[in-house]
Amino acid sequence: MYHTTIIRLPYKQIFCIMFVSGICLGSIMGLAFALISPASTGISGGTFIALLTGLSSGFLGLIYTAVFNTLAPTLGGITLDIKELPAPSTEIVPIQQPPEIPWH
Repeated sequence: MYHTTIIRLPYKQIFCIMFVSGICLGSIMGLAFALISPASTGISGGTFIALLTGLSSGFLGLIYTAVFNTLAPTLGGITLDIKELPAPSTEIVPIQQPPEIPWH
């Protein structure tokens, strides 16, 4: 039904998705560090870890996108072939009762 080839990816959307996922991962790591050793990291340290992880994840996403956008036209890109799902069945199927287990 729908056939297309992905050759280019948008930079801004990839950066935003990777940044937000990095912030989530960094928040979990910062919370874990704060629970393990509250005196060493604290809230500011956990926030810094989250921001650093988010920015590094976003910039790695930009690098991945740049490499993909450079190599995809020469390699043919990613082919997507989306097909419709078959219509759901309207047949009513009775539920079978499990066999009774005799209690001794």
